Amino acid sequence: MSDSTYPAYPVLALTAAVLVIVPLPWHLQAWNAGTCLYMIWTSIACLNLGINSIIWRATAIDYAPVWCDICESMV
Repeated sequence: MSDSTYPAYPVLALTAAVLVIVPLPWHLQAWNAGTCLYMIWTSIACLNLGINSIIWRATAIDYAPVWCDICESMV
């Protein structure tokens, strides 16, 4: 299957994972624990989605069974 929009989702998901963490030092300095935890959680979720979209691009074959266990415990 050829999808011309394939690289857009992983690139945007991994970019979002980085951009969410950018203001983290400011919120740590202000002691905003809830905001910091939400930023970390969102970054991990975007990273998880980006990596999963790369690993399982056009197939459902389990190439990385350990990664499945790690992702399952994160979600």
